[in-house]
Amino acid sequence: MNTRNLDDQVESTENGAIEVADQFQNAAATSANSQTELNAEKLGRVYFIRHGESTSNERNIFAGVLDVDLTSFGRLQARRAGVDLKKKGTKFDAVYVSHMRRARQTCEIALAESQALNSPDIPVQIDHRISEKSFGIFAGRNLNLLRLALGYEGFEEMLHSHNEAPPAGEKIAQVYARAARFYEDKVVPHLERGETVLVVCHQYVLEPLALYLSGLPPSSYKHLKLPNGKALSGVELVNFRDKESGGAASLRKEINDLSIMWAILIYAAAFLLGSLVRAISTSEAGIPSELFRAIIVACLAASTFYTYLDIDFAASKRKVTSTVKYLVYGWMVVRWAVGLSLIFSGFLYQSPADLYKVLWVLFWMVPPALTSPVLSVLWGGNLYPSAVLSRTLSIVAPLALLATLKVANLPINVDSLIFFGVILILGLAIPGAIAQFWRDKSPVESNHHSKNWKFIGVLAVAFMALATGFQFTPSTFISDLFSATDMNRSLACLQQLAIATLVFVSMRLLAVLTSVLTKGKLSKAEAQDAYILLVNPNFFLWAALFLGVSATMPEVKYAVFWAALGFFCIPLVEQILFMNSFSNDILRETLRSSRVATEDVKKLFLQLDTDGSKSLDRSEIMELLGLIEDMTTGERSSEEVRTYITDYLFNILDSDLNGRVDLAELEEYISTYGLVANLNVAQTSTLTQ
Repeated sequence: MNTRNLDDQVESTENGAIEVADQFQNAAATSANSQTELNAEKLGRVYFIRHGESTSNERNIFAGVLDVDLTSFGRLQARRAGVDLKKKGTKFDAVYVSHMRRARQTCEIALAESQALNSPDIPVQIDHRISEKSFGIFAGRNLNLLRLALGYEGFEEMLHSHNEAPPAGEKIAQVYARAARFYEDKVVPHLERGETVLVVCHQYVLEPLALYLSGLPPSSYKHLKLPNGKALSGVELVNFRDKESGGAASLRKEINDLSIMWAILIYAAAFLLGSLVRAISTSEAGIPSELFRAIIVACLAASTFYTYLDIDFAASKRKVTSTVKYLVYGWMVVRWAVGLSLIFSGFLYQSPADLYKVLWVLFWMVPPALTSPVLSVLWGGNLYPSAVLSRTLSIVAPLALLATLKVANLPINVDSLIFFGVILILGLAIPGAIAQFWRDKSPVESNHHSKNWKFIGVLAVAFMALATGFQFTPSTFISDLFSATDMNRSLACLQQLAIATLVFVSMRLLAVLTSVLTKGKLSKAEAQDAYILLVNPNFFLWAALFLGVSATMPEVKYAVFWAALGFFCIPLVEQILFMNSFSNDILRETLRSSRVATEDVKKLFLQLDTDGSKSLDRSEIMELLGLIEDMTTGERSSEEVRTYITDYLFNILDSDLNGRVDLAELEEYISTYGLVANLNVAQTSTLTQ
């Protein structure tokens, strides 16, 4: 296929789509047979690998041009890709890889595992045209908060439309053009010689390439969920695109994305719906006790399984800083010290009527909920502290809690203690262990399953919230709150509301105060995790202790109800606040991006223009690129990469071949391609590693 005029086609085709040549257009666009015939004709084969899980994938943030590393799980996926290549018996005559570390690390590990080079002298060639799509100012941002800030349709339009781009980012059509050019320039000649080629790169490059190999223009683009670390032949890549672009797969993707995006709202709405139904029905009979407990355990197990399927605990331990660890553990020790002193002082509990007082003290003492990592991923946290510390505390704190209850001789019945243990074992420990085992045994399959079916965990929590709202809402709630037909119950309702408000507000005030006092010692993401851990107690472990006594004591009934309401609904308020703050950050960054493009680049240029000629030589342009990166991403590319881009700029802008670039020419280029040196538009020869 001739791609000499691809750039012209981008400009001339409606909506920036690229019209591919007749050779591919006439091939059956969605048929595996078309690619099979093509390969049979050319004799060679090409394999594609999306890099293994990166630190940005793990934390649910966009990386784009940010050069992040693989996680240990990503390295495991890369090894599995190598094992697959070895099983296929494939030997490569050429290897091409993106310049980004996550792709190069994947390539290195897969080749070391497979020993799949035809000759040890074959170089691994870096080509910037297969580097990840630039997400502009969205790089490093939390994916879920972006969805909430932009709205689902706005997010899809800006990130997954072929002719739209994030501020200072790339369009899919641009990625399509450079990926197609790479394929024709580098891969096709090998295929025509009957050789086998390996390409290791990124999701937003492989998806347009799948379109290109199918003979489709960029306007047909649909975002896929390509598995990390899986070797796919050209035929398999096309087949995957066909399968995942179908109606059922697209519907599943939309359900998955929307359920995760609105998870906190879904939980709150489900709880309120269950509560409303119970209050309106005024039915004394709730869900049968055994059935309710089975629902809670089953839903917790599903939620835990999908939560733990995304967490590498072994690696996460090494990523938790001592500062955040001591901070969270320190606060938990303080809570326990205060709680134990109150419980054993003799003033807190003197008769069964005082049980609600003990209940609220224990609410402070229970460990953070194991859903804390989910909140961290949804709210832009660091993930590692919330994952590691919530699990550690969930092992230690319940045992200490049981010992406290026994020594203090509190009226907790045997059934409640048994249910407490069942939740720990069947609802938390076993499903978590199964998820971790599957991750280790099948890193590619488990990760791909999680990406596509995570909504099951969301729906499980929603169903649990619905059942909890129905079960824990007193049937007399409306009359107790508004008509006071029974003064004792009405007083208990208002009393426990006041205590619940005090407890939840004080938790958050202390967490905010902690964030203020540790400012500069914790990163913003770590501070977010610390906040989540300090305000998100494990409600179900706590409530399990009091199910047996709640039917006869209105204070306990309303304590459990208001605690449940706060547990499911307050995070929705917090998410709205986080989203508004995030949206303001995005707006400021967008305005700053525009301002920098028109003012600061010129200022930097003139700063380096010591002779006043309004032009810079090669070394000065290279330094300018570094200064622009300092100002935007905060991280400089390697000298090799900046040299490469400098050469590219001179090829484009130094029209009079005098060895200098003029200010006006550079301003026009940067206004077109964005602030950060866009490594992805390079067209010159690849670098050899």
